[in-house]
Amino acid sequence: ASAQIRLRVSAAMTVLTPVERTAFALRHYEGRSIAHISSALGLGTSATKHSIFRAVRKLRTALQPLRSES
Repeated sequence: ASAQIRLRVSAAMTVLTPVERTAFALRHYEGRSIAHISSALGLGTSATKHSIFRAVRKLRTALQPLRSES
């Protein structure tokens, strides 16, 4: 089951822009700070937070069917 979930999450990540995908991965997979992500992406703090917010919102929408199956 976990392998199937990983595949669905990977597929859902394709709906993100490259900046959203990188910001999300750095924040939620690597646990990096907003300051670190901002610096790495060359964005301001507000833009970085907004990119992560948009990524989470898009992933929740893309993975909604998965939540319904639980």
